[in-house]
Amino acid sequence: MSSPSPVVVEALGITLGIDVAALDPPRRAAVRAAWSGARAPRGTPTRAIVTPTASLDPGAMLAALSSAVTTRAIEERRGELWMLHAAGVAGADGGVVVLVGASGAGKTTAIRVLASAAGYVSDEAVGVAVTGEVQPYRKPLSLITAGVAHKVQRSPDELGLGPLPRGGLRLARIVLLDRRTGGDAARLVPVPVSEAIAALAAQSSGLVQLPRPVATMAELIERTGGVLRAEYTEARELAVLMREVLDAEAPPPTTAGIEAAPPPETTRARGAAPVYDRADAVDAYGLSDDTVAVLTANPDGSGMLRVLAGVGPTLWDAARGATHDDLVAAVDARFDCPDPWGVTDAAVASLVDAGLLRITGA
Repeated sequence: MSSPSPVVVEALGITLGIDVAALDPPRRAAVRAAWSGARAPRGTPTRAIVTPTASLDPGAMLAALSSAVTTRAIEERRGELWMLHAAGVAGADGGVVVLVGASGAGKTTAIRVLASAAGYVSDEAVGVAVTGEVQPYRKPLSLITAGVAHKVQRSPDELGLGPLPRGGLRLARIVLLDRRTGGDAARLVPVPVSEAIAALAAQSSGLVQLPRPVATMAELIERTGGVLRAEYTEARELAVLMREVLDAEAPPPTTAGIEAAPPPETTRARGAAPVYDRADAVDAYGLSDDTVAVLTANPDGSGMLRVLAGVGPTLWDAARGATHDDLVAAVDARFDCPDPWGVTDAAVASLVDAGLLRITGA
């Protein structure tokens, strides 16, 4: 008897095969049902294969499989997409509103409400190309259920969620979810670009491997009118807010990024004075609110994004083989402060401690 064919699913713009050969018929049927919303056309070649754990009970097997497929899709798309830990819904015109929030922020609950009248994109991971094209991941929804140790997997078809519109998908808006406990009325609040970049970096995968990651984030934010924060208590309140976003005309671009100013000339004699240079960074980008976002790589391949404010951007721009006197001069020229030496000393010490500046000579 021949082995059953893999269940082929679309995930973040690629196809993955789920090898069901070791599963009994009921478990195979459960896999096919759970992943019905993401099934690729028959005969589609696969980029990689994921194997479920046959020894687990059916519910736990489906939960572990969902995590395994998600992890494999993210690994396969590293360096190719900006991948957000996010949910997404698509309007009729293909514009996608991406809902970003930490675990427990209510993404899946919100999607169950929103995608009943819109296109279901994902409840967990959304991939965005540098062009703004969105790659969906119509995985089964992972639902917390009372009395069940694992998250229950329910297909979007079973839950009556909407299909994707015809044609391609594009990023329309990014919304940070801020679920609160009672009190104020639900509302949408614009988020400063420096705050938005930091929040989104914390909910991203594979940033370090993406070309120009900070610039890409800033440019996509600018192109879609800036990031919004949804402050709400109940999912129905969020549904009203998101309907406003989905139905709105495309917002005008904001000014998220600016070209970094050239560093001041360093003309002082070096002598035995220490020389300051920027530490190696994956990417750095000047933002419109006079901050600079700097992404550095960690030894494990992950990244850390810091936003420099105050005199930090000036020191970052100036620290290209600069002496301490050069740095003081740059601060003094940019800021009207009574003690540029003291301000520079404190800021430089902080940047050196953070590993963003290094002393390269003396």
